Amino acid sequence: MARRERVALTDSQRRTRKIIWASAAGVVVLGSVVGLVGALTSTPSEGGQAQSDAPAGTDSPSADPSVGPGPVVDPAVTELGWLPEPITTDAKAYGVAAAIAGSTYDTTLATRKQFLGDLATWHTLDPRYDLASDQQDALASKLEELNRRVIVPETDWDAQAKNTIAVTAKVDGKVLVDYDHLSPQPGSLDVLMRDGYHLVTTNILATYTGRGDVNYQEHYAVSVQVLCGRTVPVAGSGQTPADCKLIRFFPETRK
Repeated sequence: MARRERVALTDSQRRTRKIIWASAAGVVVLGSVVGLVGALTSTPSEGGQAQSDAPAGTDSPSADPSVGPGPVVDPAVTELGWLPEPITTDAKAYGVAAAIAGSTYDTTLATRKQFLGDLATWHTLDPRYDLASDQQDALASKLEELNRRVIVPETDWDAQAKNTIAVTAKVDGKVLVDYDHLSPQPGSLDVLMRDGYHLVTTNILATYTGRGDVNYQEHYAVSVQVLCGRTVPVAGSGQTPADCKLIRFFPETRK
């Protein structure tokens, strides 16, 4: 679908284009993501003591992720315009699905609060913290970051809702996993990967459609940290602790 020229958009349409994790419109050129890797390799800072001898997680992710048909946590969420959470031990496939899910919603079918609540169920407690209270605090911090700095802000959601905007996303370009990123030093991610933690960066093409002639696209990159193994499954979903879940969305991809 062809992208409309910016000059043809109304002020209202331009407002709907805002999304907090898009650093700029157009193709995002992925750089070294030094900040992301630094956040991954540092000791958790929300409180508590990180574990140093946690059991191993999954092996390195497969090369070709699939976001197609497969077991999911709740297939009914598609009726609300969302992407269902996959049940998989493949970190790359899960990370791609999470990136797409964060940009797939329909303002005519669900509220922002409901959308945020669904994305929250993709997250898991971080077992690097010894104390259950510290795990809960760390999770709450990541969900607050999701609310304030990742998904479309409330004012922009309201503007989109007035134009009955629906957004669908798909992979458009490279997917980077762990050492595919330019900044990690050799061996710097080995312990994290052994324990099941993976950094996945996905190039996204989001398509916005809505009232009248609203129809445009944006390119950007989304980075997430995924844990595969030692996760907390959604009750009754068919997930197991071996399956992948989210630790966090990163607010932006740093060059």
